[in-house]
Amino acid sequence: MIASFKSLVYQRCGLHLEGLAESRLFRAVASLQVSTEITDTTQLLERLTNDPALFDHFVSQLTVNETYFNREPEALQWLVSHYLPERLAAGRAPLAIFSAGCSSGEEPYSLAMMLFEHFGERAKGLFTLTGGDVDQQVLAKARQAVYGGMAFRALSPTFRARYFSPHKACFKLHDSLRDWVNFRPFNLLNVHENKSGGPFDVILFRNVSIYFDEQTRRHIHQQLLKLLAPNGIILCGVTETLGNDLGVLELTEARGVFYFRRAVDSTPSSIDSPLPPLRSTNSNAENHAEEAAWLDDGADDSTPHSTELGLDNSDDEASAAMPEVAPQDISQQLHSAHQLLNQNAFAETDTLLQTLLEQQPWSIDALVLAGLVARWQQQPQAAYGHFKRAIYAAPECWPAHFYLAELYRQGELTDEPLQRQRSYAAVVRLLTTAPTSRGGLDTIDLPLPPGDARFLAERHLNALNIPLATSCTTQGVG
Repeated sequence: MIASFKSLVYQRCGLHLEGLAESRLFRAVASLQVSTEITDTTQLLERLTNDPALFDHFVSQLTVNETYFNREPEALQWLVSHYLPERLAAGRAPLAIFSAGCSSGEEPYSLAMMLFEHFGERAKGLFTLTGGDVDQQVLAKARQAVYGGMAFRALSPTFRARYFSPHKACFKLHDSLRDWVNFRPFNLLNVHENKSGGPFDVILFRNVSIYFDEQTRRHIHQQLLKLLAPNGIILCGVTETLGNDLGVLELTEARGVFYFRRAVDSTPSSIDSPLPPLRSTNSNAENHAEEAAWLDDGADDSTPHSTELGLDNSDDEASAAMPEVAPQDISQQLHSAHQLLNQNAFAETDTLLQTLLEQQPWSIDALVLAGLVARWQQQPQAAYGHFKRAIYAAPECWPAHFYLAELYRQGELTDEPLQRQRSYAAVVRLLTTAPTSRGGLDTIDLPLPPGDARFLAERHLNALNIPLATSCTTQGVG
């Protein structure tokens, strides 16, 4: 009978209640039986189907509304410091921003603080901020804007003091920012069901898609397109990029931030660079985002001063014309490339890897090797691009995290201690959880032993005088 509850929730909200989520469903049904005093599951299902308020309460127990201020801040910082100012310079205001699946409001309020820091009071005339969620209970909490201590774990005490006031045992956001953000019911499966507004110039669809299967995510993309302004963009969570590159939207990169936009045929502008579709090497790609979700503190995010990956987005006809390469041939070529690299034959390695990446643009092995070759050839920006893409395709790729940090520590990129810290911290966390992990590499030998990588990462973190327990926390907002 539990399958009937699954089906109802899936049809109305698209939530995919399998695996760990199934246990939440069992608990929610048991709680519903107690609160309604209906033990017969057939009657309970009928009541749930016909009572919207009861269904809203039921759904609120099925999602993990665990969020916090300043979550994955690099993408938000890019919005505030680069993307939005460039859009304003093009002459259009106000710009509309929407947080889809906003939960209890921490994401849109974080962006409100960042915009206020950057633009001052005039930000309220330059931007409109809206949050939407299917869960009415968390929307009520968002409108109250009262939060406890865990919501501030990535926000510095200075910013908490600047934008919040003590409220009983918690903290309340100042009314000037709270009133700026509008919250409304929003169903990702039917964007026009609750008149969510739009069109929006930016849609934040971050740390939400782990609840949906691929078919539902594709439908959600089609729904979000209905709300997206012609030149608008959609930002997903760091660990969700792989699971959201489904062909409906075009994956694009600017300054190390990956986002989606409408598929276009025009030549990329200076601020964005279309990328080939992601292709997972993980046969269990459906669970990839959820399994890697604990990395969402941004441990893999490093922001270079300027980076364009410089990759052409070949059209479908060109891709179709490209001859297929058998897996064993790719494996052999990867081994050859690694051997050439060990012989310091950098030019030959680079040529071979370029051919491989044309065939397999998201091969973790090829991307890591290409990053190492670029470092040896004193091309740190190119190395950064390869390592960053490896992380987006495989967040568990600790070699890419390690070498990103090395680019900063060795002065190959202008050092940013916070970014260096986050990358080393990712290495420590990943190798603490799985000490012998191959980091997503399928074919080549590891470029350094996992134990050595963890030892070096811990030593470099200690040199930064940053405790391991807090090394993934970003302080401040702007």
